[in-house]
Amino acid sequence: MQTSFTVGDIFEWIGYAIKGGIFASGVVFVLLSIFGLRKPLWRFGMGVAWRKVFIVADGDPRDEIKNDLVRSGIFKERNIKTKTKGEIGDLKGARLLILEYEYLKKEKVLEIVSQKAPDCGVLVYAKFGAIPNDMLDELNLFQHVSVVNFRGRLVNETLLLLLSTSFTRRDVKGQGL
Repeated sequence: MQTSFTVGDIFEWIGYAIKGGIFASGVVFVLLSIFGLRKPLWRFGMGVAWRKVFIVADGDPRDEIKNDLVRSGIFKERNIKTKTKGEIGDLKGARLLILEYEYLKKEKVLEIVSQKAPDCGVLVYAKFGAIPNDMLDELNLFQHVSVVNFRGRLVNETLLLLLSTSFTRRDVKGQGL
């Protein structure tokens, strides 16, 4: 018994596959909406796709941080910009900053953090014990500032800051903010 397929049969199966994909997408969309995950996932995707990450460091630490972010596969190299102490004025419109504490020292870090926009995330990268407790207390006064001591945590904290700073005014409207 020989079975022969016609072009119409092939198109029919392709149609079934497309309809199944559309149905599955609809089910996933409804489930994400029910569980309230649709907006955070959208914000996270847009944050990773469009946001620029500015690294303020010099030498090997700058290259290591940039390579860690690129190797993670989450950030595109074109979205990662590097700056030096002399280019701090270029950071006014930034939405995510990674600052190396040993390079900038206390005064420059505080200057950058105090002049950042309210929706700008700042990640201060320092070796363990490099930041004195009084400086940690000062950094704790600012919103969306995080301190990281390990390069392994750097990518995770970057992702969390992108998610937490990607709200728009429309997202918080009517919440008393």
